[in-house]
Amino acid sequence: MRLVYVADIRKLEQTAGFDEPGLHDPEVQKSYSYVDAGLIAGNVYLFAASRGLAAWFHNCDRTALSAALGLSDSQRPLFGQTVGYPKGPDP
Repeated sequence: MRLVYVADIRKLEQTAGFDEPGLHDPEVQKSYSYVDAGLIAGNVYLFAASRGLAAWFHNCDRTALSAALGLSDSQRPLFGQTVGYPKGPDP
């Protein structure tokens, strides 16, 4: 299975409540997106390991993936993560 982590920058502007300092700065937005993707990927790794599965967090062709998924300008693919059965021993 392949997971694709996508950040929708527009959603950061719609937060309610406390206005985090720097939240409207594109560099700060990137850092939040990358941290969130890393935290989610860590949980996927833990789940996969608990089920005897392997997981690989990897880069992706962001431009091609954006086009293939029909993402809007505010939606940005960040990383991919593949989960599956680990390779068995060679015969």
